Amino acid sequence: MPEPPIWDLLKSDHEAVCGLLDKIQAARESTARGLQQRLVCEFTAHARAKEAVLYGQLLHDERARARVVEGLEELKRIEAGFADLELLPAGDEKWSVRLADLADAVRNHFRVEEAELLTLARRALSDVQATELAQRYAAERARIMGDLSCLVAPR
Repeated sequence: MPEPPIWDLLKSDHEAVCGLLDKIQAARESTARGLQQRLVCEFTAHARAKEAVLYGQLLHDERARARVVEGLEELKRIEAGFADLELLPAGDEKWSVRLADLADAVRNHFRVEEAELLTLARRALSDVQATELAQRYAAERARIMGDLSCLVAPR
């Protein structure tokens, strides 16, 4: 079986993060807060590996550069949103509203990325490049998850 291209790995990660968001939004706040660190780790590993591997490659492509810059800005706003959510005390009525806003921002980022940036990536990258980037992405994501493992380790 051939190795998957990077867009397949990204789509799979998008689905996993959205599934975790669904689970958190459906849970009581105490349970949701318990899953929050896992979500932050999953999203952070995905985002940072994507920035380093795919975005770094596509910044060199004139057709994709503006969308890459927009994507980077969106990722920074989302990461700031995670930090803001973390700072809210338990029981704060703003928590669920901020979570919903953050979930919408994440889903919108993924939707636009899949519709626009990955379409540009398919045009800019050969099959060999897409597979090589997938391998680099998977390795970088695993490395970052290892670095973040202390955040989600059982206590």
